[in-house]
Amino acid sequence: MSSKLEKKAIICTVSELATDYRLHKLALTLSECGYNTTFLCRKKKNLISNHRIESKTIYLNTIWQKGPQFYLIFNLRIFFYLLFRKYDLIVSVDLDTLTGCSLGRILKKNTLLFDSHEYFPEVPEIQHKLWIKNIWLTAERLFVPGIDYGVTVCQSIANIYKDKYNKDFLVIRNAPLSSRIIDVNDLQTKSGNPFTLIYQGAVNHGRALKELIDAMRILEDIKLLIVGDGDLLNELKERSNDLGDKITFVGKVPFQELPKYTAQADLGIALLENIGLNNYYALPNRLFDALQAQLPILGVNFPEIERFINKYEFGTVISDISPQNIAKNINEIRETPSLIKTWKENAIKARRLVNWENETIELKEILSTD
Repeated sequence: MSSKLEKKAIICTVSELATDYRLHKLALTLSECGYNTTFLCRKKKNLISNHRIESKTIYLNTIWQKGPQFYLIFNLRIFFYLLFRKYDLIVSVDLDTLTGCSLGRILKKNTLLFDSHEYFPEVPEIQHKLWIKNIWLTAERLFVPGIDYGVTVCQSIANIYKDKYNKDFLVIRNAPLSSRIIDVNDLQTKSGNPFTLIYQGAVNHGRALKELIDAMRILEDIKLLIVGDGDLLNELKERSNDLGDKITFVGKVPFQELPKYTAQADLGIALLENIGLNNYYALPNRLFDALQAQLPILGVNFPEIERFINKYEFGTVISDISPQNIAKNINEIRETPSLIKTWKENAIKARRLVNWENETIELKEILSTD
């Protein structure tokens, strides 16, 4: 049995470390539990290379950058890497690494923690690709029952795993570290006009971004910041060519720099399309960023989003995400400054309770005694 200071953990992920704040928070938690942590990642094109990473990081090259070939090769590389090395704890981040992690510890006595950031078989991109969806469902059926511990981002996804596999998943919402609470007055750079909206997150299908851009055609004296990168980025830029400087595409930024963009906005946007259960049960990171930055939010009335916004009373939700209704609600919010003031005050009260330290109390108890 290794001593506490000798315990080793490895976090396997396809995410980019510069933009995935949860991975760094998880590594910090593991360190507090006595683990020396290593990241095992893919070598991705257009990687943000000047980002400082506290933990040791190993990048695995693959010929392909996406698609079935990428996931096959990447999981094979994870398998062979783990097969010949010893770690006390293996962390599989999302279903797209679980095959390699599960096989890599099959002849060993590693503890396997599955951290499910989303419900992968129900992501919008594969809902019309049934053969790909079935591959992920097969991987889920084969390997989720064999994990030692499961962690996920909201209760709705935890319920899915419980119903399907009788596995209890610990819910750890993606809240910021308490040290990330910011004084927006220190970061505020906007002059107050025009009214500014912000969307921050992946620029992918299912995020109602086309509808949001079309709503900007209706709105007057309002600007929109889109902070993030993804498959739809070029298409959205072309769609908004005629809108001039009403929309600014910031691109992807390291998570340390994100608060300065959040602080420029008057209203955050958390709209999703009902394409698969992953969207329907989503609890987006931008909700937590908005709460910490005292930023009111306009969200869609899906269960987890509506529950979060209503609990902390710092925004409102809509069911109709047509451009006309989006524009109507944004105008109503802008024209009610007293409501915005109340939402900001509510966010200030709530944000000290919603932090990573509080979310991970039970996980620390589990890992410290494992």
